[in-house]
Amino acid sequence: MRRFPAVFLFVSACVLSPASSALSASGGAQSGNPVAASPGNRYLNQLVATSPEHQKTLVALLRGRRDLPEWARSIITNARYVTSVSRVVSLPEGEFELFGACDPRDCPNSHMRILFSIDGAKAWARLVDPKDGQQILGQPSADQLQALMTPGI
Repeated sequence: MRRFPAVFLFVSACVLSPASSALSASGGAQSGNPVAASPGNRYLNQLVATSPEHQKTLVALLRGRRDLPEWARSIITNARYVTSVSRVVSLPEGEFELFGACDPRDCPNSHMRILFSIDGAKAWARLVDPKDGQQILGQPSADQLQALMTPGI
């Protein structure tokens, strides 16, 4: 019998929680759900599926990046990653929404933080992977980079 690391089971439980299922079943932001429409407490895969603006911005950020691990390159088209709920961070430049994602086979060592402007028009990311080390995508300010350095997924 194969055993999964405790962190994988915990994170999987969070991603597959009833709140997540209810949000998906209700159609998320498109259905007028006020929790889904407002920033914070959203899942990256649901946001990408329901917000064309966020999807377009993330595609532009990741476009052509062959130096990223497969799970990160396909984050738009294939939700085979673990994600946590987003949170709103206040920086001198304004408010932003911070998301985390990781490779389900190696969350502690292969993970990404993505920072979106509240309207979804701009995004920055920090990826950590054992093969390629740390990569910064976009050109975040010092404060935005600090937010991207926040531990966790």
